Amino acid sequence: MAEERRRLTRLRNRELLRDYKQALKDAYQGGAGINRRELVRKVLLGGKPLYYVDFDHAYNVIMHINQHSTVSKKTRLKQAMWMEIYHKVKAQQEKRPSLSLSGALARVLATERASRYFISEGYAYKYLYTVCRQGRAVGIAG
Repeated sequence: MAEERRRLTRLRNRELLRDYKQALKDAYQGGAGINRRELVRKVLLGGKPLYYVDFDHAYNVIMHINQHSTVSKKTRLKQAMWMEIYHKVKAQQEKRPSLSLSGALARVLATERASRYFISEGYAYKYLYTVCRQGRAVGIAG
C-alpha cells in the first residue's frame, strides 16, 4: 500500500509540474511580472488533476463518511478532497440507481477531475522549487 501511495504521489507531482510549467510559460508570454508564489497558488486552485488515491483506501473512506457523516482526515484540504469525492460518488449513484458504491467510486476515480490540487501551498512551492532547481543544475530549464 505504501508503494502504491508513493506511485500515486509521483504521478500527481508530475501533473503538478506540467501545469506549473504551462502557467510559467503563459506568464512569460503574457509579459507580466512573475511572482512565483502567486503562480503556484494559481496552479493549485485552477488545476484540474485526477484524484490520485488508492481505490481500496478511497472505498474505506467513503464507507466511513456514509456511516459517520464525517471525514477522519487531519488536514482541511484532505477533508475537502474526500467530501468532493463522496459527493461525486453520490451523484453517480443518483444518476444510475443500480450502480453500486464501488462501481460509482471506480467511475469517479477513473473519469472525474478534482476541482483543484488538494495539497498545501507550502508543499507545492517547496516541491516545484526543488525540482526546477535540480533541472537547472543539469541543464533543463524550469
